[in-house]
Amino acid sequence: MSHEALHSDRECLFAELLAAFGRRDHATIRAAMRPDVVLVLPGSSPIAGAHKGIAEVGHFVAALRMVLETGRNNGEISFLHEGDDMIVRHQVSVLGPRHTAEMVLRQRFTFDGAGGKLASITVEPEDEGLFDYVVQSALGNAEAS
Repeated sequence: MSHEALHSDRECLFAELLAAFGRRDHATIRAAMRPDVVLVLPGSSPIAGAHKGIAEVGHFVAALRMVLETGRNNGEISFLHEGDDMIVRHQVSVLGPRHTAEMVLRQRFTFDGAGGKLASITVEPEDEGLFDYVVQSALGNAEAS
């Protein structure tokens, strides 16, 4: 498979995952990941940290869905490919009880070379402090995992 075809396949997968996130289709999201997937979100919010394995990442995704809206700005997505990594930047809305913060979310997806499954994901909000504040106000001290 050419690099262009591989990049296109990965970008299509991201579009499928974004749509699955919006419709709460966790089965589609889980199917894209390796069993030993690792997801990392820096910061101090209740959902920050390293989440390991499909079950923990699934809990993270469910908690993130409570505070993140991706549907309003789907057109503003950019991709950068570096070997087995795909870096995606897209506009999101972080929803709190009294706040809505618009920002860019940067995600690094690392694929296992052979199976095309997600081996690791790093999620980095453009404004980590604001993201943490709004998520904290929305979720309180509840743990996602």
